[in-house]
Amino acid sequence: GYVYGTEYHVKGFNPFLAQGLTNQDVPCAVCHVMSRGSQLMVPGTYDCPEGWTREYHGYLMTSSHLHKHPTDYICVDVRPETTKGGEAGLMGSLLTTVGGRCGALPCAPYFEYRELTCAVCTK
Repeated sequence: GYVYGTEYHVKGFNPFLAQGLTNQDVPCAVCHVMSRGSQLMVPGTYDCPEGWTREYHGYLMTSSHLHKHPTDYICVDVRPETTKGGEAGLMGSLLTTVGGRCGALPCAPYFEYRELTCAVCTK
């Protein structure tokens, strides 16, 4: 097996407030707030539940559905960062936006194939 770094793969529609993300390396990040013991990632909205503080908001991302391995869903800030010098495009692990599909997921308030937003909240 191999261990790969992760690259953004947002060809076509790029919902982020940054351009030229495709093939850029994704830096590691950890959200830790000393004064709050709980963290929650809320998919499908920019809002946090009442009593929670929003640390950041962005778009839900995961590995491509074409890659046949387990993966996590993560919330990537609307202003994503990249790793300096990391534009090689090695195509190891690719991070793509997550689109909603109508069916078991109700179309209202979601839209078919539209990128899902998210928020990271602490309490």
